[in-house]
Amino acid sequence: MFKEWHTKVDAFVFDKTLPYFELIVPTPVTYAHKYCLEILLSVEKPAFFTGESGVGKSVIVSNTLQILQQNSDVKLMPININFSAQTNSGRTQQSMLEKMEKMRMHY
Repeated sequence: MFKEWHTKVDAFVFDKTLPYFELIVPTPVTYAHKYCLEILLSVEKPAFFTGESGVGKSVIVSNTLQILQQNSDVKLMPININFSAQTNSGRTQQSMLEKMEKMRMHY
């Protein structure tokens, strides 16, 4: 049986030891992003999250990958690419190639 996202959301617990920008306030949107990312990674499928600014996409992805790295034998190597209004396709491709070159040097 399907359940609405809001029925799965945990209560927010404030952790004063975390930096402000690492706080995650659970919402139906953050829960859905986390759930979908975990499912896609478990079947080794790529994930791409898009949406309005400030909904927590980057924090959810970073946090989920960090937890998966700590709690499993799966080797993950997250690559972050930041976008802005000035980002163009050429700069995106250059950024990706630079990151892949750095990864190749580590192996």
